[in-house]
Amino acid sequence: MNSLVLPLAAATLGLVSSGLSQTPGGLAFDGQYWVQTASGTFTVTPAAKLRVIASGNVELRGGAGDRVAYTFTRRMKARNVEEARALLRGFEVKTTTRGEWLYLTVTSPSLKTVSAQVSVNVPRALHAALIETNGGNVQAYDFDGNVEARTVGGTVQIDRIKQGTTIRAGGGNITIGRVAGPVKCYSGGGSVNVESAGGDSWFQTAGGEVSVKEVLGPVHVWTGAGNIKIGRSTATVFAKTAGGVIEVDQALGLVNAQNSGGAIQVNAAKGVQCESNSGAIRLRNVNGPLRAVTAAGNIVAELLAGHVMEDSILSTNAGDITVFIPSNLRMTVAARNESSGTPKIVSDFPEIQSRQQALITPLVAEGAINGGGPVLRLLVRDGTIYLRREK
Repeated sequence: MNSLVLPLAAATLGLVSSGLSQTPGGLAFDGQYWVQTASGTFTVTPAAKLRVIASGNVELRGGAGDRVAYTFTRRMKARNVEEARALLRGFEVKTTTRGEWLYLTVTSPSLKTVSAQVSVNVPRALHAALIETNGGNVQAYDFDGNVEARTVGGTVQIDRIKQGTTIRAGGGNITIGRVAGPVKCYSGGGSVNVESAGGDSWFQTAGGEVSVKEVLGPVHVWTGAGNIKIGRSTATVFAKTAGGVIEVDQALGLVNAQNSGGAIQVNAAKGVQCESNSGAIRLRNVNGPLRAVTAAGNIVAELLAGHVMEDSILSTNAGDITVFIPSNLRMTVAARNESSGTPKIVSDFPEIQSRQQALITPLVAEGAINGGGPVLRLLVRDGTIYLRREK
C-alpha cells in the first residue's frame, strides 16, 4: 500500500540510502474510525530543499539533527477491516528528486471517505521548504530557511521562521506569527493575521480582514472587503480596501490609504496620502506632505509640533475640516469654503481671517503663521472649516 522510491539522483542532495527507513503500521479501530499510520526517515544536508505534496493536512516542524522524519496518518469509516483496506488502496508515499529539490509525495485516492494527516519533522537548517495540499490545512514552525505554503481550501499557520515566507490560500484564513524575512501572502477569501514580518511584505485577500502588528520594512495591504489594521511599519505603508476601516498606528514613512467605503485613521506618520469615497479621515501626529480627500465625511488633522511641514491639501465634498496647528509651526494657510448659504471658516489665528467679496462667491481665508512656510490648502464644498491653535 505504501511505495517508497529512492532514485540514484538522491545522492546529489546528500540523501543517505543506508539511513532510509519506513515502517507501515497496521490498521487499528478506535471505536469510530479505522486508523493506519505509516512513518519513514531519511538524512539530508542543510543545503537541501524539501517539497511536500499531499492531500489532507500537513504539519512541518524544524528541529535538531540531519534527518527528515514523516508520519502519515489515515482515518476512515468502514464496516469492517476488509472494507478499510480496500479504501486504502491507492495511498502512496514516495521520495524523489528533481534538480535541487527533494520531493516527499503522499497521494490519496479520495478525501471524501478518508482523512489524511502528514506530520514532517525536518532539520531546521534546511535551505527551503515548500508545502502543497489540495484539500487541507498547512502548519509550519521553527524553520531557519524559506517557507512556502500552498493550499486550495484550508487554513495556514506559520510561526518562528528566520527567512522569508510565501503563502497562497484558496479561501482559508492565514495566521502568521514571527517571520524574520519578507512575507508575501495571498488568500482567495479569508482573513490575515500577522504578528511580525521583516522586509518588504505584501498581504492580499479577496474578502477578509487584515491585521498586521509589525513590519520591519514597507508593507502593502489589499482586501476586497474588510477592515485593515496596521500596528507599526518602519517604512512606507500602502493600504486599500473596497469596504471597511483602515487604521495605521505608526509608520516611519509615507502612508498611502485608499478606501472605497469607509473611514481612514492614521495615528502617526511621515506623510499621508488618503482617499475615501464615503468615510471620515482622522490624522494624528502627522508631518511631511499631507493629502487627504473624501467625497463624504469629516477630516480631522493634528499636525506634529517640532517637525517640518510640506505643501499639503485637505478636501471634502460633504463634511467639516478641523486642523489642530501647533503654535510654533511655520506655515501658510489657504482655506476655501464653497458651501451654499452661509459658509464658515472659524480661525483661532488672528493672522488668518475669512473674507467674502460677494454672497455668491466662495468664502476664503489666507494668512501666514510664524512668518509663513509650506502651504496648507483646505477645501470644503458643504461644511465648515476650523483652524484650531494647539498649545
